[in-house]
Amino acid sequence: MAEVDLIIIKNRHKGLLRYPEVMWKLLVARFSRRPDLYFLTFRGYEMLPFVRLATLGKPLVFDEFINLIEWVVYEHHKLDPDNIAAKILHNIYRFWLKSADLIVTDSASHARYSAELMRLPLDKYVPLIVSTDEKTFGMSPALKTRISRPFDVFYYGLMMTPLQGLDTIIAAMRLLKDQDIRLTLVGGKDKAKSIIEQAQHDGVAIIHKKWVPIEELRDYMQVSDVCLAGPFGDSVQAQFVIGGKTYQYMRMGRPVIIGHNLESGLWADKKDALIVERANPQALAEAIIWAQQHPAELAKIGQAGEQLYQAKLSNKVLVEQLELLLTNKHIA
Repeated sequence: MAEVDLIIIKNRHKGLLRYPEVMWKLLVARFSRRPDLYFLTFRGYEMLPFVRLATLGKPLVFDEFINLIEWVVYEHHKLDPDNIAAKILHNIYRFWLKSADLIVTDSASHARYSAELMRLPLDKYVPLIVSTDEKTFGMSPALKTRISRPFDVFYYGLMMTPLQGLDTIIAAMRLLKDQDIRLTLVGGKDKAKSIIEQAQHDGVAIIHKKWVPIEELRDYMQVSDVCLAGPFGDSVQAQFVIGGKTYQYMRMGRPVIIGHNLESGLWADKKDALIVERANPQALAEAIIWAQQHPAELAKIGQAGEQLYQAKLSNKVLVEQLELLLTNKHIA
């Protein structure tokens, strides 16, 4: 957006030093550059009180992305909902959310959930598509999509959180143990590694890499026959999200398998994606078998998915959404 002069404030230090560093840079910008609007991006929960106080008198947009109470209490069960600590955290977080002029989420259903959970008006929320880095996640001229033997399925995830449903993916691959199908899986910590290694020991065809550079990650996507987008878990958060990897796969024209949730209505099954019931290994296994047995249709699904990305999920669309946000009546 050529008419927007963007001032980026981010930390160079790590650990606790990053907080005073960002606070100081923000104060300097406040008085030297005098911004018209402030946008606190994810993950800024702990910075929200300071940023709100430092920006009083100017509009503040808070990129919530995932509701903090949802994440702490209902997704990862770090606090019981009836615990006094959870109630205190809820009230404190609600106070600071209320102080923001607009709250950004990753999907319309997440906006509705957060608004209801925090007892805030829905018109305070603005869903923005996540989209992706289109320069990184484009087709590599050095690689050509191949028809592979065995049939290659790809999935990656940093933490393998409950919403992603690693257990569902592994259980589906166990059902496909005697098929000519192989899963390449990137990411996961010790718990995930243990589950994967047990499946490998039992003869399930899985190639596991703990980490790869982002360019190599893109190459894995490109040479795989189908990519698992998810979410496949049955957690609270899994109801509302479109995984970041989904945008990456679609940008590259890769056929994707998506877990059914409140946002999956964007796709049509067997047209621009394969849609399966979450937390259902049998459904996921059947979708993979269908993909293996219908290569021509699968290629068309990948092409249609890329067209859908360009029409509704691309950087161009995100720019249009941001322009609407910046001219919103609450902050104009």
